Amino acid sequence: MTKIAIIGPGAIGGTVAFALAPKHDVLICANQAFETLSMTRMQTGERESIAVKVVTDPARLKPVDWVLLCVKSHQTAGAAPWLRALAGPHTRVAVLQNGVEHRERVAHLLPLDTAIVPVVVALPAERVAPGVIEMHGGAHLTVADDDAGHAFVELFAGTFVQAVSDRDFKTRVWEKLCLNSAGGALSALTLRPDALASSPEMTALGVRIIEETMAVGRAEGAKFEEGFVERLVAMQSGHRIRRGNSMFYDRRDGKPLEWDARNAVIQRLGRKHGIATPISDVIIPMLKAVSPE
Repeated sequence: MTKIAIIGPGAIGGTVAFALAPKHDVLICANQAFETLSMTRMQTGERESIAVKVVTDPARLKPVDWVLLCVKSHQTAGAAPWLRALAGPHTRVAVLQNGVEHRERVAHLLPLDTAIVPVVVALPAERVAPGVIEMHGGAHLTVADDDAGHAFVELFAGTFVQAVSDRDFKTRVWEKLCLNSAGGALSALTLRPDALASSPEMTALGVRIIEETMAVGRAEGAKFEEGFVERLVAMQSGHRIRRGNSMFYDRRDGKPLEWDARNAVIQRLGRKHGIATPISDVIIPMLKAVSPE
């Protein structure tokens, strides 16, 4: 049985733990202990609970086969003690976070040559209490089309989580960043879940953020299909959005925001390629200003 440690039982970590626990030897690494993990599928009202193993101290842990890092990007440094305890010579580490710098964010915290698997996450869920998850749709995970990616996909075989490998992972990860950079920033700054759809002016601003992200993404090797901007905007503004994204909820609840992984990366990589990022240059200081330290 595969030994899997999941660091961070929030919306993402809790969901993947719920999917994997019946199949594998799953250990949840958390700041607060709980004995059961429950999931409510909000579309049907169906609720299930399972018993789980939760640890709150990494001191006595040993290396496992897989580590799934599910904390938010700005919480990665805080996960270092867990990573040091759990990552051995044969451990693979999957990074289920936003942004495009999965490897760069964790490599210095792991033994040299550790296999790092970046994961694009599409998982509309919310953690409403420790060990309590509400799911609002299907769960989809995308990884690169390589040996480590295939092994990650196999972990989820037969579960409700759809995990797939993609030959053009570079494009997939930048497509997700286009979604996050616009919708997340605007909803966090305005405290409106439907910010991008709230007015023609806000939609136009969202388009400019997306186009700026795409320009940097192309320089990094991403290939966007014709009509991508229109489809992305339609997805976010075709109907009134009642549920917010994680940036919206973090701003509402007074928590630190993922402004670096979602937005500052555009500015940072833009400078690397000599690409101007005037919208990001304005948005980033505003996000930083409203994000608690």
